Amino acid sequence: MLGGSPAVAEAPKKVISSDWQIARAWSEARATLEYAIGAMEKRNGWFSPSLAFKVALPVDHEVGVEMVWVDKIRRDGQTFKARLANHPTYMPGRRMGDTVDFFHAQIADWAVQAVDGRFYGYYTTRVLIKDMNPERAAKYRALLIDNPLPPEWRFNPEK
Repeated sequence: MLGGSPAVAEAPKKVISSDWQIARAWSEARATLEYAIGAMEKRNGWFSPSLAFKVALPVDHEVGVEMVWVDKIRRDGQTFKARLANHPTYMPGRRMGDTVDFFHAQIADWAVQAVDGRFYGYYTTRVLIKDMNPERAAKYRALLIDNPLPPEWRFNPEK
């Protein structure tokens, strides 16, 4: 839902894709989402500015939802509020920088910027790179840390 609070009845059960590689990327991102939320939540519901989410927002278009990146995230009760971090295609009258509301279940991916400026997460971007032209793919690869999960978030039973 755009603007205002989304109704609980509108909360999707999960984000899905017909592309098995994207579906797997979303599944991996969702499996580690609580680490990102736990590590990046600061105070009064606000999250670190280095955190971004890719969310599925409902749209009045045949596609049904638009996947968009959001940043400047804060928790607002059962929902989140955030700023559109890219230009939406199917949201007339909305543009980058506008505030949107969404549920936890609408989060499909996450990204966290590391101290060196590169990124953890971006599970879907890691899948999409293989279909990019080599020059563009190299630029994206340079921005991503090889392992999408920060070392301190990885489960290691031998520690």
